[in-house]
Amino acid sequence: MTQRSTLKTLIASLLFTPMISVASTTLVTSSANDGPGSLREALASGADVIEIDESVGTIFITETLEYTGFVALQVVGTGQMIDGSGLTDNLAPIFEVSNGADLSMFDLSFDGGGGYDYFNPGGGKGIFVNVPEDRTGVVSLKLTGVSVYDVGNHGIHVSDCSLGDDCGGGSGGGGEGSPASIDVKLVDVLVDGAGFGKQDADGVRVDDRNDGDIFFSAVNSAFVNVGADGVELDEGNDGSVFLEVRNNVFYANGAYCLPWNDDPVEGAPCDDDGDADVDDGFDVDEAGDGSIEGFVRNNYVVDNYDEGLDFDEEDDGGFDIVLASNVAVGNEDEGVKLSEEDGGSIHAMLRSHYSEDNNGSREGIEIEEEDGGAVTVVVTGSDFVGGDDEVLKIEEDGGDGGTVKVRGSSVVLDLDGIDMNY
Repeated sequence: MTQRSTLKTLIASLLFTPMISVASTTLVTSSANDGPGSLREALASGADVIEIDESVGTIFITETLEYTGFVALQVVGTGQMIDGSGLTDNLAPIFEVSNGADLSMFDLSFDGGGGYDYFNPGGGKGIFVNVPEDRTGVVSLKLTGVSVYDVGNHGIHVSDCSLGDDCGGGSGGGGEGSPASIDVKLVDVLVDGAGFGKQDADGVRVDDRNDGDIFFSAVNSAFVNVGADGVELDEGNDGSVFLEVRNNVFYANGAYCLPWNDDPVEGAPCDDDGDADVDDGFDVDEAGDGSIEGFVRNNYVVDNYDEGLDFDEEDDGGFDIVLASNVAVGNEDEGVKLSEEDGGSIHAMLRSHYSEDNNGSREGIEIEEEDGGAVTVVVTGSDFVGGDDEVLKIEEDGGDGGTVKVRGSSVVLDLDGIDMNY
């Protein structure tokens, strides 16, 4: 082969070989709010990988750190705190992805300054991902070693809903959204003290308002001292919710409008007929035909102001869920509640569950099917402390019946429309 023919072959191979995308990386070397070497400058640079040098200390900002790009962004910290207590707009988020780009973030903390309550409202979000209505595919948020402290609004929020902050929380699935699914993965994440600046502000909130699904994974994470739900997943249309939730702590969430160790605040917006509208450790709402499926295991669900785990499906979808090795103690309402309000069925496995002093030692777990659809529950190796008071309540109100099988467990059953399978 001649040199010329060899060159032709090389050129042809280059022309017809797909181009390999090479990540563009920039280094943050300054803790300043803006200017050369700052995180703000890096976000505007077009780089899709941002690394923060270990020499950079706390980053004090006065405006939201906003990423307006469309390509996936990776931000790699080395333990820095991003301090948003000095934001000139008190209601602005600390960090925002405005066009629904995928975001991965490592080893960073966000601090909103705190000091919020019913009498001193305000404060923005920690991390906010806005999903535009024309987004397709899957919107991905992956956080590893990330903490959010003392923001007044949601700690972490992914919103695929035209109603913005009015989405969810009693809006009944209203609002429009994109066809995209949402995939959230949290590893070694802490949300502490969020949500005391407004009603219904959660530690983590995911809103989806079209046919896409919600995929939610939380591992080795903690959601504590949050004003509303520690985590709320709000699927308001026909998509399903898929869960992998293990080795987490949901502690003391839902107290907004409840002064610590006191009665509800009279006249507060969340005070209804003298009863405070408090929230849960972990709340999942699926309003369409989709289902709630997955694994919830090895979690501590303790001292939340309403239910510990509260999963609701409002249409023809059902449940296919495994609850394994969870500890539910001292929650003001049920430790675990599964509710299906339409024609879907409930398939639940309860394995090695520990329940004590929930709902005033009345109901440790409640599983309820309110319309057509059968209920199948298997309980193994579980312990409900409190004798006749800490019960497992299972109801099927639509006439389709159901069965419960109990093996190697200390549990008192309260059954309605359900048969025992010995």
